[in-house]
Amino acid sequence: MRVLLDCHIAKGTVGALRQRLPFLQAEHLASWRAGAFLRGSDEDILAACHSEQRVFVTFDQRTIPDLLRIWAAEERAHAGLIFGDENTVGPNNPGAVARAIARLAIELGDEDRSEEHTSELQSRQYLVC
Repeated sequence: MRVLLDCHIAKGTVGALRQRLPFLQAEHLASWRAGAFLRGSDEDILAACHSEQRVFVTFDQRTIPDLLRIWAAEERAHAGLIFGDENTVGPNNPGAVARAIARLAIELGDEDRSEEHTSELQSRQYLVC
């Protein structure tokens, strides 16, 4: 499983995820593709994630859901999203965010990293924390 953490999630979450699940390929928006998407639009970020089959992890429940509704109407695919909730776990708490993502990955059976599992995540959204 590949994930991309949105810019408002603490960068330390990448290291915490790698410690918990070494097979999980985590990147932070600030360093992914040399920071090229740091100021990119949500649409551009999701399209680039789709090209890499990378699940986008964000706490942005204000703009992303509207974009997903548009994409669904257009039958446009994405690689999957994981939504965080600041009322439960803050994005600046790397350990808690990593725990929540790790629990979801394990719950979905990511340890087998099968092609079937990858397709299961496509076009789905999960709320983890």
